[in-house]
Amino acid sequence: MTDLNSFTATGRLTGNAELKYTTNGTACTKFGLAINKSYKKDGAWEDKAHFFSCVIWGKYGESMHKHLTKGKQIAIEAELNHTPWKDNNDNLHNDVVINVKNITLLSSPKNQAKPESENNPAPAEMPAAPEDIPF
Repeated sequence: MTDLNSFTATGRLTGNAELKYTTNGTACTKFGLAINKSYKKDGAWEDKAHFFSCVIWGKYGESMHKHLTKGKQIAIEAELNHTPWKDNNDNLHNDVVINVKNITLLSSPKNQAKPESENNPAPAEMPAAPEDIPF
């Protein structure tokens, strides 16, 4: 039986997403995500930011790339991947990369005005009612 590997979070992008392609042409979109944690210290609330590396593979990442800009708040559904590596001194390091499966765009960066079209969307037109509805 396969174990459950599920991760959900909200946070803000630390920079614009980078879109690259593997040698076989698979799209790979990478971005950093800052997730704030609030805690109480000496009677006052403080925030601590945790920073994570995220990746989206394939066409989904390719299409989301243009929407993933610095400061944007997003929600993600993902799985965690372990990536061990050795540095030049042969010391072993263990990185965790978040493999994103789904993104929900939540808000624009702080202090950034929305375009006029987002503030006042055009009203939807109601379709004309057919004359032959029996009620």
